[in-house]
Amino acid sequence: MEIELIQDGKAVDYNKYQEVIENVKESLFRRNMDKETKEWMYISNFVGILLDKDRLILSLPKSVIIKDSIDKEILLYKYARLFDLYFVVNEKKCDLINKYESIENWCKKTIEENKTSSSCQEIITFKFEMVFEWMIGEFFQNQISIQKGDVLFNSQLLDKEIDINDTKYNTYHWNAIGKQTKDHKQKQIVQERESVFINQNKKNIPDIVCERILENPKYERPQKSCCILDAKYYGWDYEKEAYYLPRNLDIYKQFFYQEQFQRIYEKENESNIGVYNFLVLPDYLGDTKDTKWGIIRQCAVIEFDYHQSQKIAILQVDIEKLVDFIYSGLDMKEDVLSVFLGNSRVVPMIYDNEKV
Repeated sequence: MEIELIQDGKAVDYNKYQEVIENVKESLFRRNMDKETKEWMYISNFVGILLDKDRLILSLPKSVIIKDSIDKEILLYKYARLFDLYFVVNEKKCDLINKYESIENWCKKTIEENKTSSSCQEIITFKFEMVFEWMIGEFFQNQISIQKGDVLFNSQLLDKEIDINDTKYNTYHWNAIGKQTKDHKQKQIVQERESVFINQNKKNIPDIVCERILENPKYERPQKSCCILDAKYYGWDYEKEAYYLPRNLDIYKQFFYQEQFQRIYEKENESNIGVYNFLVLPDYLGDTKDTKWGIIRQCAVIEFDYHQSQKIAILQVDIEKLVDFIYSGLDMKEDVLSVFLGNSRVVPMIYDNEKV
């Protein structure tokens, strides 16, 4: 059975994939006008696996390089197992896992039995950004989990699990103002009603939060640290070959989380904890390959003239090696995040406005 590779965010040959494009959900391929030829081109808009008649199509994540020498079958099984892990760990339903025990088994049986289909069957991770976020969380040992609607933070520094949406940790509150009227006969103020608000307990859910205790950092920094990470899978303009800048909303949201966790530590009487902010993007430029670990590096920092204490560090991650890490359980042998916290370009906010 033939295995074909395409890539999320890249144009595909319409003549070769015409039936696939027309038969699968429209969201899996988007249509763009080519500026030079003025013709429509179709771009893969998913990461996942398709069975189309007598071929399996694997759409790879953005930034993954498709090499001619690669063993397509091994690559297919690797991503199938990655999807299996994602579905199982995150307790998501998948009919194929229920029927075949795993997506990987389905792929093997499909190839061994040379199965065919009259219409396109799909095993899709519709939003690979969710898988990317999960992988980054695994890599850095995320301490956030969601259980029955509660957002739980298993804090190592506080030695307890807390619901970060508990009203006592809120950074803002709704205070209703009653409407009043004057009873002229009795000459007294009568309160008619007070506004009522529902769903005041908003679900504030940062992507990834992890704590660290630094021992003898290279630079003078708080020994205890809390890191808030936001995984950004999109981040790349293929036409201009440049990173997209994070939206203002993404930045403001990170500041909110940063302040929220400062208040959590404050409420728990834990002082002098540095709260750090990171955005994590896929490495589209190959910058990480020559680094010490070959998987991650810091590529930028967002600074604010009027908020010197608020800086966000930008990290690049090699998705191929990240998948290998999740797939094979690679041992980094060093806490990468702790190394970044000793970097003078990564500046935390400090509880109680203490200075570094």
